[in-house]
Amino acid sequence: MNSLTPFNNKNSFLLSEPVDYLKPAELLDILRAVDLHYDNSSKTDHNTWMRDRDKLLFQVLWTTGARISDVLDIRTENIKIKEQSITFLVHKRRSKKAVYGGEFWHTISLDLQTLTDILEYMQVWSIKSGLLFTANISKPQPLTRAAVNKKLNQLTASINMRHVHPHMFRHGLAMHLQSQGVPVEVIAFRLAHSSTAITLQTYARMNIQQEKSILEALNVQLR
Repeated sequence: MNSLTPFNNKNSFLLSEPVDYLKPAELLDILRAVDLHYDNSSKTDHNTWMRDRDKLLFQVLWTTGARISDVLDIRTENIKIKEQSITFLVHKRRSKKAVYGGEFWHTISLDLQTLTDILEYMQVWSIKSGLLFTANISKPQPLTRAAVNKKLNQLTASINMRHVHPHMFRHGLAMHLQSQGVPVEVIAFRLAHSSTAITLQTYARMNIQQEKSILEALNVQLR
């Protein structure tokens, strides 16, 4: 289905193809696949840690809406318990479509459940400093984007689910927030976009189901 997105002129619109995104039910399917994979493995400390790491990684990808490279760079010192927040070093690559590039620090709020899950993970696996997500628990090394892609391919294949890549979590959060009537300014801030136009043009695409639910929630009368 095509969707309307704003053009440079505030009164003009362009039809564009909707982005592919992860749905909340698919996130739950992936988390169940992690548990299923663990249930079929030997119950070693390494496999138990890997289960916990993967489930937390996918939850953090979803709730923060951050890029996979930014999530994999999270260090324990980036998490502030009192403020209930997390800080990312956002990596923006220059491209023909993107005018801006470079890196900058960005802080967003953490929901209580995600913060609790992070703290519990750190306590159980004695992670006191350094990277939150690593490739190995005994000799912490950075977890790579390629490794996460490979893991997602294995998990989705094991439950006959469609192919999923990490950026679809980011798309999914934007659509999930929009479907609940969250202002585009809030979505743009969470995704570290430089303007709401980028959010509207790239991620937050309206569809008929979302429009209907938002209008009903706001009790909008068209006639």
